[in-house]
Amino acid sequence: MADLATPRGRGEGRPKSPTRLVSVEHVARMTPRMTRVTFTGAELAGFGPPRPGSHMKLLFLADGSDWSPLDETAPRPPRRTYTPRRFDPAGQRLEIEFVHHGDGLAATWAAHAKPGDRLYITGPGGGYDVTPDIAEIVLVADDTALPAAETILEALPLSVKPTVLCEVADAAERRPLGSGIEVSPVWLLRDKAGATATAGSLLEQAVRDMPDPSPTTRWWIACEAAAMRRIRRHLIAERGIDPALLHTRGYWKLGETAYPDHDYGKD
Repeated sequence: MADLATPRGRGEGRPKSPTRLVSVEHVARMTPRMTRVTFTGAELAGFGPPRPGSHMKLLFLADGSDWSPLDETAPRPPRRTYTPRRFDPAGQRLEIEFVHHGDGLAATWAAHAKPGDRLYITGPGGGYDVTPDIAEIVLVADDTALPAAETILEALPLSVKPTVLCEVADAAERRPLGSGIEVSPVWLLRDKAGATATAGSLLEQAVRDMPDPSPTTRWWIACEAAAMRRIRRHLIAERGIDPALLHTRGYWKLGETAYPDHDYGKD
């Protein structure tokens, strides 16, 4: 069986993505811990279209910085990886959703973002192939991966009724997901699990509690890196799931900042 879940190789046959300057047009708080920022700018011409579940880099400028990507001798600004949530090529608008789960660089920036603020972006790259023959899919995501999960939901054929497991902080983080297809997510609330629950443990237990899926069910799993690996091992070693049906991604790692964006859990 072809490996339908393998991301495209990093840099394989692809031209280098340009570095584009964008500015904030609008900021909206979606939930207490999720902010959506809409960017605009003439340099968005030619951006994308992003694939479902793709990623991009955001380069954060220090206050008063005059850094330019044309200056190859200057250190690049600090970067973080995010999902292009929605892109409007005609209006040259790009939406990105930021989760506030600490005092990190990007979350702090988004908490104070206002119209006119600037940053640079590169990408998009990677993503998930939603093939026309897909019949069943299970999406397993924590709050950091919900924007990417939504792009996959919106790309699914209308005939598909996905199983969606979402681990979030509390009930206030629940919101409608996707559009166009019927989605009834299972919300797993960390505040109900007690202080001893580790990141991703609710997702892991929910997967273990699921009945055996059909042999052709696809899996898209994105969450804390250690939890992702435990879920992947369970599905392959204990359930006998074909690894070609799994797309796994460590979006972050407990205790680390600026975690690499290419952890697929295959080591």
